Amino acid sequence: MDTKSFFAGALIGVFAILLICGIWMSTQKTQCADLAYPIFSPGSQEEILSLIRSANNSISLEMYVFTNEKVADELALAAQRGVRVRVILESRTNSYNIDKISSALQKGGVELKWASLSYKLTHSKMMIIDGKRVLVGSINFSKAAMNENREAAAVFEGEIVKDYIDVFETDWIEAQEENE
Repeated sequence: MDTKSFFAGALIGVFAILLICGIWMSTQKTQCADLAYPIFSPGSQEEILSLIRSANNSISLEMYVFTNEKVADELALAAQRGVRVRVILESRTNSYNIDKISSALQKGGVELKWASLSYKLTHSKMMIIDGKRVLVGSINFSKAAMNENREAAAVFEGEIVKDYIDVFETDWIEAQEENE
């Protein structure tokens, strides 16, 4: 894909997000989000690592597939520098190294829970940084999703982040301490 086609696709994606946001705003009594920037794969790993590095106080992460050891290491480093890192993982995936990732996260000081069994699956892919920004989209934290697949996500700021925080906090309360 040439650069012109890539940017045209990215621009269409951003406009689609803003259109959906505008439609949503017209039916709600709350402010929509400010799009900070889009993130696309392949090639999203460094942007996601940079987002993790930018956290000062907290990272709240809910992820369906998590197999990327570099991301796990970066979350552990964030926890070690005093950032509160909470992760909810889905145990009912076919992730070949879910035990390895969960062990590395816990050893690194990350608070870890397993998604509630009250849903068929927790397919969420979201990360909230410092309660101010949220990364949400199709990107799982796997090497393939970040470096090989066509994936799309966006980082949002603004009032809408509260909605993601509310969902995460509910899911955190309902999550399992042990992988069942």
